[in-house]
Amino acid sequence: MSRVAVLRFLVAALIVAGVAEGIARVAVAPGSEALRWHDYAVELKIDQMDALGSDPSLVVVGTSMAQQDLVPSVLSAQLNLVSVYNAGINGGVPVVVEPWLLDQVMDRLNVSTVVWGLSALDISAAYGQATESAYRSALNTKDGASASVERTAASFSALVRNRTILREPSALAGVIANQRLTDRGEAETNMGDRGERIDFRRVVAPSRQAEMRGRITPFVLDRDDLAAIARTVDQLLAAGIAVVLVELPVPPRFTDLYRSGPAEHELVHATVTALGAELDVPVVSVAEDFTNNDFVDFTHLGEAAARRFSLQTAEALATLIE
Repeated sequence: MSRVAVLRFLVAALIVAGVAEGIARVAVAPGSEALRWHDYAVELKIDQMDALGSDPSLVVVGTSMAQQDLVPSVLSAQLNLVSVYNAGINGGVPVVVEPWLLDQVMDRLNVSTVVWGLSALDISAAYGQATESAYRSALNTKDGASASVERTAASFSALVRNRTILREPSALAGVIANQRLTDRGEAETNMGDRGERIDFRRVVAPSRQAEMRGRITPFVLDRDDLAAIARTVDQLLAAGIAVVLVELPVPPRFTDLYRSGPAEHELVHATVTALGAELDVPVVSVAEDFTNNDFVDFTHLGEAAARRFSLQTAEALATLIE
């Protein structure tokens, strides 16, 4: 092939690439772009954390239970702290919290204390695999040299960033595009300005009950999650960051789901207590018995109960952290 032919080919290729990039920029409606992270709530949290100042922060981590049950404004007021941020995420079991906290949260916030909310869902072998898989395959959190190249390209190219959508023209408009917009809007509605979950819709339908039962039956401790807690806490302590484990409350309707009944939930308390002793970090277990009426579903406290639990937790934390 002659030099002229090669130049013509390269020019044509650049034109095609430019046209494709231009189409990609206008084809995907604002707000319905492909996810950079594994869900829209996490994308919002990244934006929130990037916008926060550099004051030393008390950070809450855990699943959506910790995200709803521990209210930053209550903790901040009670502990007289300038900055409290709730970095809990949906399905944030320990094997997800480990990279999320160490690689993303700490890169953005000047973390002084980590409050880790734990429940049966955090240590159950029957729960968390879907979120772990989604987290490790998302654009901004997957590993490897090729992933790094892809992230760099996606930072300036709409074609690369939205390639998963552009592969399927049906996803550009109609039901799928509308669902992306709906999911983003729901994430915005259900999140407070300090990362807290504020979804107080009551959901106790039989389908939700069956879903929750599947997450804890049979109840077997997840050794990978327990190991992730130990690794993460060790790394935090080595960096001079205080850590407090908080046992999160559940309603009677939740403990009734265990195969052996409510008594089986005692293993959760025993495990969290043993973790605290093994890792030499304090554990907060609020003594109050919350009723079914205090919860909007099988795991999340209602608004008033969440504030009450946060106040009680803050009172305990005041004696543990400086």
